[in-house]
Parts: sequence; structure tokens; C-alpha cells
Amino acid sequence: MNPSQLYLERVEKIKKTIAFENSGVTTTYMGIATPAKHMSIPMKTFASDPEIYLEASLKYINEINSIVPIDCINSFGAGGINVLLTTLWLSKVKMPGRELPDDSLWQVDEKKVMEDSDYDLAIEKGYAALSQKILPKVIDMNELMSFVDYNQKNGARHAEIIMQNNYPVLVSNALFSPPFEVLCGARSMSQFFMDCYKLPEKVKDTLDAIYPELKSQFEATLALGANMGAWIGGWRGASALVSPKIWDNFVWPYMYDSAMTCLKHNVIPIFHLDQNWDRDIERFKEMPAKSCVLNTDGMTNLANARKKLGEHAAFMGDVPAPLLATGSEQDVKDYVNKLLDDIGPKGVFITAGCDAPQNAKFENMVAMFQAASDYK
Repeated sequence: MNPSQLYLERVEKIKKTIAFENSGVTTTYMGIATPAKHMSIPMKTFASDPEIYLEASLKYINEINSIVPIDCINSFGAGGINVLLTTLWLSKVKMPGRELPDDSLWQVDEKKVMEDSDYDLAIEKGYAALSQKILPKVIDMNELMSFVDYNQKNGARHAEIIMQNNYPVLVSNALFSPPFEVLCGARSMSQFFMDCYKLPEKVKDTLDAIYPELKSQFEATLALGANMGAWIGGWRGASALVSPKIWDNFVWPYMYDSAMTCLKHNVIPIFHLDQNWDRDIERFKEMPAKSCVLNTDGMTNLANARKKLGEHAAFMGDVPAPLLATGSEQDVKDYVNKLLDDIGPKGVFITAGCDAPQNAKFENMVAMFQAASDYK
């Protein structure tokens, strides 16, 4: 189908925001779990049924948009969140209606599923051999294959429905979990961090061994041309969690290379930066100017980041999840106004930090976007 004029205008606004040429603040929806409660849908159904997920999410976003405009959606998931997260982290994900109560949020059940000897397996045979051994331990392989089959058959139809609603989606299916995060999920955080200090050479050899296959899979998705942007994850590799030596050798080289791979395919790298990245924020100057987005979660000091980066990289965020869940509408508006006073409106996508929580108040979501829309 041909996109509407409004859709095209919103795409242009995204491009101008990354180039620091936007005339007003750009608003972005992020909240994978948020619509369920407001739409009175049990989480067990919302999280597992892709058709219900799509319909309910668009109704929720449209309800906000009828009050205050939403320019775009950062990423649009689908039912089967456990499959998606498991493939990114090699960890089991407990689901509502199965291991958890019907209205609970899904939970990553992080345990050591990668044995000590599996480092040698990965070094000798690569990521495919490692994942083939670990995945059956953390997910029903029939469910995994059904998820892949469903998305292959329905992905284009879903994208068309979202376009009909006039929302550009920055990230459709281009998701990249750096090898540091993959191993951390498979080994468990405590064990993997110990490995980084006790077995640094083996960890480095394993990272180098599995990265080419991870990159190849990611690049194949980028080559399809279906994504405006790509999501590059960063959680356990945050500056606040690892030493400079570990970050310099085990984290940043792979994040940087994957981002440059995005640019090779004319795709915008969107660094999803959970936790605090203050110490290493200047390293993002190694990216070409005005080429990427830093999507933070409320823990990185964006005022300081703006001073150090200037107009080198756009920011996405950064309203904290607890504020959206427990604060007042005025609290939310005050936060957005203070943030924009500190970093300026240019090169900024206002949205929730990391993701809006399951229990975000609807009126607070509206207040967040209203404050951005009204900012002068």
C-alpha cells in the first residue's frame, strides 16, 4: 500500500530529529506490556497471542494519539515475547498463565545453562553449535519454530496494518544482542562476570568466535530493507557494571561494529542503553556524527551526556518507569520539561526510559507526550 501524507511527514520528522533539524520535540511510543491492563486483557493472552497483541496495542496508542500526537513507535513486538527474549539472551523466560499467574509480567529466569566446557565448544564450532545445545534447555523448540513460521507468514501484513494507522516503526525486526550479553544470559550474570576476571582470554576467544555468526544473522535481517532503525542492546555491559578494561575489550568493539554494519545498510543504529553509561558516554563520538540514537532508561545523566556529545548523537527517552507508574501527571510533565531544559528539544525523542511499565497510568502516558508537544 502507499503510505499516507501523515505517515510520510512523520518519517521526515524522524530523519530531521536525528539530524538535529527538528522544529519541535518528537514523540515516540515505547511500552510493550503497557496496553494490556488499560485494555482489560489478561497478560497471559496479551503476551502470547500476536493478533490480540497487535489489535490492543494499536487501540491503546490510538487512544493516546487522539489526545496528543504520537510521531512514531520505537519497536513493535508481537505475541511470543518469551521466544524473542530467549533468542536474544539464551535464558528461559517464565510466562503468565504458565509458570506465573495470569496477570503477571513475564520474567527472565536466569540460570547457568552454559557449562564450562561449552566455551571450548563455541570456540571450536561457533555460535550455531552453542545455541543448538543451549536452546532446547530454555525453550520448547516447537514453540520457537511456530513463532518463526508465524512471523514469516504474517510480518508483512502486520507492518501494513501499522502503516495504515500512520505510525512509522523505527525497529521492526532488526534486533541485535551483543555477544557479551548472549554469554551473560547463558552463563548467568554472577558466573559470567567471574569468568571475565578469571578466564579473560577464554571469554575473549569465545566472543570473537560467536560474533561472526551473530553479525551474519543480523546483517541478513538488515539486508531485507524492512527496518528504518535497528535495536542494539546494552544491559549488563553498561559502564556502571563492568571495569573499563572489560568494557573496552569485551563490550564496545562488538556494539560499535554492529552499529557500523547498520549504517552500511542505511539503517539507523538505536543503542538501547539500560543502566548507567556516564563513564563511557564520550565513546559514542566514535560513531559518525548524527547517525545514531542513544535510548537510555533514566539512569544515565543526559544533561552531562549532551555537554560531552553536543549534537553528535540523538537521544531517546528518558522518563523513568517508576514515575509513569506512581507519579502524578504534573510530576511527569515537570520531569519532561526539566529534561528538555537541560538537553534542548533538537535531536530528542521523548518517550519512556527503556520501556513504559506494565502498570503505567494512562494519564501519565498522555502527560508525557503532552509536555513534549507543548514544550517551547
